[in-house]
Amino acid sequence: MTSEVYRRIEAAGIYGVRRAELRKEFGEDVDKHVEELISSGLIFSDKKGGAITYWTRDNYIKYVVENDPKFKLIQVMINSGNGDRRSNYEADDGVYKVLEERMVNKIDKMLNEKVTELSRYIDENVSLIKSNHSNLTNHIMQEVSNIKEELNNKISLLNTIIDERVSSINNDLYLKIESVRNELNVSTSKIEEKTNSLLMDIERRIVDRDETIAKDINNMKSVIGENISSVRGEIDKRLNDLHLDVERRISILRDDLSSRIIRVDESVHDELTRVKGEMVERISTLSDEIKVISSMLEEVKVVATHKGNGNGHANGNGNYSNTVSSESITLEQFRIDFDRMLAEASSSIGWVELASIKERMCRKYDITAHEFYSLVEQLLERFSNRYELSSGGQEGIVIRGLVHGFVRRI
Repeated sequence: MTSEVYRRIEAAGIYGVRRAELRKEFGEDVDKHVEELISSGLIFSDKKGGAITYWTRDNYIKYVVENDPKFKLIQVMINSGNGDRRSNYEADDGVYKVLEERMVNKIDKMLNEKVTELSRYIDENVSLIKSNHSNLTNHIMQEVSNIKEELNNKISLLNTIIDERVSSINNDLYLKIESVRNELNVSTSKIEEKTNSLLMDIERRIVDRDETIAKDINNMKSVIGENISSVRGEIDKRLNDLHLDVERRISILRDDLSSRIIRVDESVHDELTRVKGEMVERISTLSDEIKVISSMLEEVKVVATHKGNGNGHANGNGNYSNTVSSESITLEQFRIDFDRMLAEASSSIGWVELASIKERMCRKYDITAHEFYSLVEQLLERFSNRYELSSGGQEGIVIRGLVHGFVRRI
């Protein structure tokens, strides 16, 4: 750690390092390492701005030369003397070295004297501070002793006063307790007398009350018997009336139920008739679809036959295409594919853009957009109750000057 302290002081250069900074950086133990360096002559200490500061030997010489006029003057004289001598004895380098060594020794001696003087000054101040601290400690201990003695006297006096007051309060409490006991005994006697008197009066009243209650009970029994007979007659009368009313209401409910059953039968019959009609219509529709599918199968067979005979149309890759021309598309066939694509592209609200279906239908049947919309118009005219158009979109069917480009199945 001594070497680290030395390097830190050396790195500070001509400005030096304050003792407080070294203590902050290396702790309180840095002082013994500094003392070792000072005793070995590697570093020097001096006051700078009222604070003890440390330098290395070379840095301290530079600091003293720059800040002490005496040393600065000596350096000027040495430099001037060296200049004259060099001009007279340029070849005599040994003389210059001897003079330089003498000046350095002289400066070292002066520095050592200053260090000794500073150490003596510090020791005197430390001795004075220790003496003052000892006197101050003795004075404080004497004051503490006086305060303790005074406090003990006050506590003793306070305890005496408290004992006297407690004794007086105990006497007063004892007298008050005796007085309360006497008053309580007198009050207890009076309460017992009043309680006995009240009990005798209550017993007398209870006897009189029992006789009165017996008379009242007999009177109430006779009145209750009369009231029960009257209530029984009234209940019998009301039960008869309620029985007649129930029978009348049952008769009314039977008549109403019979009429409702008749109306339900008629409604069921009408519903069955309607369902039969719808079933007939659906069967007819299915029959038409079956016929369309049969015709499509026939067309497929015809196309397959032509393909087997080599009469198919070849595309650019040499393969044969079996697309159907617009003249051979039936409306029913178009409707089936249109409904399927409409169901596949339908959103949550049911509306589908005609342009999206157009691309798939035109690609499948090899038809133009004009032919597609023409077939859609025919489909809407024939099945107007199955489809609904909505205005909007980039293209579609023009109705009363508006483009209707959205469709949904009803």
